[in-house]
Amino acid sequence: MDKIELQKIVGKRIIQLRIEKGWSQSDLARACEKDRQSIERIENGRVSPSLYTLYEIALALEVRLEELVKL
Repeated sequence: MDKIELQKIVGKRIIQLRIEKGWSQSDLARACEKDRQSIERIENGRVSPSLYTLYEIALALEVRLEELVKL
């Protein structure tokens, strides 16, 4: 698995968890104090978020970091 593929897998997982909560990208962005465009780029696999950013997203989604990056 290469970097881009991993980014896309994690992005899809974030989308799945966000939708399960009934949240929009804007809702998630507000919950983790990011801008909506940043969330969009992460979900689309266009950026490689820092570990801390993934941690903030996991906290906002109320899941463990391990669940967020589950492969």
